[in-house]
Amino acid sequence: MLALPALLAALAAAPPIAAPPAGAPPPPALTAVAADLARAVGAPLDDRRGLALRVETRAPALAAPLETALADALARQGYAVAPQRGAADAEAAARAGGQDWLLRVQAGLVPGRREIALVGEVIPAWESFFLQRRPGARAVPPRLVQARGAADPETLLLGREERPAGAPFARVRTLTRLPGRVLALAVGDAGDGPAIAAAMPGAVLLLSGDGAVRARREPDRAGWAPVRDPAATLAIGDFGGARLAVQWAGAPRTEVLARRGDRLEVVASLPAAPLCAADGARVFGQFVAGTGLLADLLAPVVDPAARPRSERTLYGVAAAARGGTYAFAALGTDLNLVLLGPDLEPAGPVLAGAGVGFALADLDGDGTAEVVTSSPTATAPDRVRVLAPATGRPLVFESDPLDGLLLAGAGGDLTGDGADDALLGLVGRGPDGAPVTDLLLVTSDLRELP
Repeated sequence: MLALPALLAALAAAPPIAAPPAGAPPPPALTAVAADLARAVGAPLDDRRGLALRVETRAPALAAPLETALADALARQGYAVAPQRGAADAEAAARAGGQDWLLRVQAGLVPGRREIALVGEVIPAWESFFLQRRPGARAVPPRLVQARGAADPETLLLGREERPAGAPFARVRTLTRLPGRVLALAVGDAGDGPAIAAAMPGAVLLLSGDGAVRARREPDRAGWAPVRDPAATLAIGDFGGARLAVQWAGAPRTEVLARRGDRLEVVASLPAAPLCAADGARVFGQFVAGTGLLADLLAPVVDPAARPRSERTLYGVAAAARGGTYAFAALGTDLNLVLLGPDLEPAGPVLAGAGVGFALADLDGDGTAEVVTSSPTATAPDRVRVLAPATGRPLVFESDPLDGLLLAGAGGDLTGDGADDALLGLVGRGPDGAPVTDLLLVTSDLRELP
């Protein structure tokens, strides 16, 4: 847990808040953490019930619902709460208003974690005998109170800071480097928080959200059919009690895996390839025999009788972590990316010239996923591009040249700010000439932006 000075530094004050809007109640996470802070404040001392409440946040959208939650929680403790907004000297304003106490609260998301933290200073505001001799003297010493709790998706979005003027739409940085070539990536909750899965020709790895390898499996390749190019499909989701499913091109069946310490163990098998999983949905398909390409088969359930929708072949299928208008996307070998709705039917324009490394990710948290993709030509150097198909200016970001090829991708929240990030696999050569894959984090988390 962060020490109090670090929390105070992370939750530095922001401009005064606007009046809270009437309507929807605060998110449950805000209600819970506000109740914890109110309990830390305690009941009124000596029946001094008047309390001026000053809420300061780095994210303007968080201030009003948090103020509402705190006012309700403090009222249940017995205080008569008067929200205070805009006063330059909050303590002087509380005294002038006849309040007994000033509670100044600073709040924000804890960097790198899905948590909301509140730090409050309880300041006596009634007139003290010592005020006659020492202006500003307090009747009793002030005290610090704090509370911290898990942030639900609504709170994460409210706590997301506004992008400063001139800041880039996204940042690209290396999360970790893996030896070998990554064939497929998945991002999701593997049972104990954000996780990354990476399929390689000879292994599948489960990594933590910060890129540390937690578990692995090296499959028995006996009985596999030969393929021209290695390929794999991979998904993190609900697969009958386990959270990870993988199939390599040429393998007879999909392996459903569960983590056992530092190992991934097979707990079941499926007769279909797991193409992607997100927002409670899963999509299954199949490899074209003898190749690393996928048939144009997208099924929400394992259906041995399902047949391809066309002769089209696919490089891959992606899912948006939270669904939405563009819930899925399928990239054909013609490099045309078809955007699909939750029903797996076309839902947007066909994007020509998408790259083979791609993901769907709602980077800006507006409810509609962006397409995070590589350059359309599979030659180094490559670039990360972010496309917003629903806007009049579809290319919203392009990275500097990257030494390697982007050949895999997935989307999900890895930084803990409530909006999606994208993860792309950049395949290149290490110092010894052997293949390596840099996992690149593409994020619009303002804590990551320069």
